[in-house]
Amino acid sequence: MTLADLGSLGELVGAVATVATLAYLAVQIRNSTSAVKAASAQSVHESFATWYRMLATDAEVSAITTKGCRDYSSLSETEKGRFIGLSMAILLCSQDAFMKWREGSLSGELWVGWEFVVQNLLLSPGGKEFWRERSYMFGEAYRQYVEGDLILRAPHPDAKPLGAFPLSDAAASNDSA
Repeated sequence: MTLADLGSLGELVGAVATVATLAYLAVQIRNSTSAVKAASAQSVHESFATWYRMLATDAEVSAITTKGCRDYSSLSETEKGRFIGLSMAILLCSQDAFMKWREGSLSGELWVGWEFVVQNLLLSPGGKEFWRERSYMFGEAYRQYVEGDLILRAPHPDAKPLGAFPLSDAAASNDSA
């Protein structure tokens, strides 16, 4: 075997090793992407679940949130502060989920369910008022999404903020007021 033959053989072995390395890296990247998506979904689910647990375990918090969704102006100063805190918590979770969905680390199928939660809140009379006062605190992309898409859509016919009252009832009571 000549030196040229050995050189050619070395190039072939190097090429095969390069292809094998690239294949291995592709598999690792795919696995890493799946892990990132699973972690994103878990993180967002846990954030939303924590918010719902807070409402479920504290009757006063639940009452304030429902009252605030129905009629923001009826809240006392203390109640308004609590309502703002609770609304900020869920909307910050939603903004995080939105960013993960937009970057591709959260599936659209999961995002849709969370979209309804936020839409139900923001289409309630109190949610609309809250958003008018506080939307400046959110990122530009999220604000544009909420204002240019989410709140312009018709709500699901069964939509109820916190499951408490139909949005159609809230709109009717505001129209008659």
